Amino acid sequence: MNVAHPAHTPCFFGRRLTPDLLKGLLLACTLLLTMPLAQAEPLAATVELIGAEAQTDLLNEHLDIRRHAGDSDLTVEELQRLFAAAPRQIAELLSTEGYFSPKITPTLRQDGDRWRAQFIVERGLPTRISGIDIRFTGAIENDPERITGLCRQWRLAMGDIFRQADWDEAKNNVLGGLLVRDFPAAKISGSSALIDPPRQTAMLSVVIDSGPAFSFGKLNIIGLQRYSPDMIAALNPIREGEPYSQEKLTELQARLQDSGYFRTAFATIEVDTAQPQNVPVRVDLTENEKRRLAFGGGFSTDGGARLQAKWLDRRFLGHDWRLESELRLDRQTRVLGGDLFFPARDNGWRPSLGAHLAQTDIANESNDRLRLDARITSPDKTNEQVWGVSYLTERQRIAETEPNNRQALVASYSHTQRRLDNLILPSRGYVAAIELAGGPRGMLNEANLARVYGRVNWLSPSSHQLHAVLRAQIGQVLGASRNAVPGDLLFRAGGDQSVRGYAYNSLGVEQDGAIVGGRVMAAFSTELVWQITPAWGAALFRDIGNAADSWHEFQFRQGTGVGGRWRSPIGPVNLDLAYGQATRAMRLHFWVGYGF
Repeated sequence: MNVAHPAHTPCFFGRRLTPDLLKGLLLACTLLLTMPLAQAEPLAATVELIGAEAQTDLLNEHLDIRRHAGDSDLTVEELQRLFAAAPRQIAELLSTEGYFSPKITPTLRQDGDRWRAQFIVERGLPTRISGIDIRFTGAIENDPERITGLCRQWRLAMGDIFRQADWDEAKNNVLGGLLVRDFPAAKISGSSALIDPPRQTAMLSVVIDSGPAFSFGKLNIIGLQRYSPDMIAALNPIREGEPYSQEKLTELQARLQDSGYFRTAFATIEVDTAQPQNVPVRVDLTENEKRRLAFGGGFSTDGGARLQAKWLDRRFLGHDWRLESELRLDRQTRVLGGDLFFPARDNGWRPSLGAHLAQTDIANESNDRLRLDARITSPDKTNEQVWGVSYLTERQRIAETEPNNRQALVASYSHTQRRLDNLILPSRGYVAAIELAGGPRGMLNEANLARVYGRVNWLSPSSHQLHAVLRAQIGQVLGASRNAVPGDLLFRAGGDQSVRGYAYNSLGVEQDGAIVGGRVMAAFSTELVWQITPAWGAALFRDIGNAADSWHEFQFRQGTGVGGRWRSPIGPVNLDLAYGQATRAMRLHFWVGYGF
């Protein structure tokens, strides 16, 4: 007997798929999908390189099997693939170091749960340079002396080991000598390194095309709205028609940015070999606002909490004069003053005026000071010169003694030499400065007065993570006695950025229970910083220094300690713990600053 099933009733393994059964199946599928999968144990693998000698670090850094041996998702199949590719990669890497016929013996074995990949490397003899052929084409062919000078800059010699990095650097150095002066369109038109593996020799050949000689044209200024084009003309070191120079473009940018009127400045030319003469110089500017009120703060163990307010007016009295005024308050000092900067002269030198009132209370010595300055500053920041005239007057008070009024009128000259890889966050280089000042008797001076001061800061990394910071200062006042010289011209030492382990300006001449400035000073510091991470470092330092009335009375005070360094978003943070041998006490030094 045939039984007909209704067409609308589905079956599941002979059972009717009812709503309750459907819900159960959905629940079971959901549970299966959400159950955690069993985690496979990570593959344990080690890589050993034997015989690579000086190239071991290179192979460790670039060899794929070395870089991925510790990956958590590494499988046996992937390990075997990396192992098979490793000999070819080792040979390619060694060839960049001059070893073109290495013998590589690979071994892959499993010891229990750990896989071991071993590569025995026999580098063979290095390939040495047997010949060098350097040729020049283009407009530079008319300047044989320039060609001779460029050839002297070539850094490879016959018999040197051939390394790809050295080969590339040598070519780029010569090319760079053309690009930065006269020939911005220069290029390497041909280059070859013919390697003879059996003889272990390399024949080098390079052809450098200088292209045409370029010259500068007029300025094409983009983005100038608030300020006068005459200001740009006064700052411009480039003369129309003179030969192209990257140094001149960089100097123009630096002058514009240092002027304080522009946030950014870029000077470029269009390199078109069809039109090399009188090429317009494009200057792209982003102007600063005309006026700005800024507040800032900070803290140091020298002066405690610091508050400051600055008012900037870049169109003071309707002229291209820049006024920078400041109010600054901390535990020991209160300053109110300002500087007025005038547009640069035709030679790039910048005149300025300054006036500052200050009250200080340091080491039981109180001073009310007024300083007036007139200066003119050179445009070159790497070799900066400043000529000036200053009038200083102050009222000194110590305990219950009668106030001492003293004043001076001096002419001054300073020269600062900066050789840093980065002016904001340097990692190497130095800054050296010499300051001279003096004034004759009369002319507001009680006696003939001369002042000499010099300083050097040197930053020299000794390895990738360790670098040294050296500092030296020395100064002397000649002629007038200490009581006749304003405090700004005298010397004291001690504090966060002087001789650590001693309070701020606590090293000097003892007078009636106070510490006052001396006529001579010397301070030296040696610091080693270990850069643990790009942001964090640890320091070990030793400082010596003091100030006195004469070198006969001078005695060094010593401070030794350790510290931490942090490059924070608001600026450098420094924390030092120093022991002052003269006081036999530990002192904490901390300073951080920011402005907005």
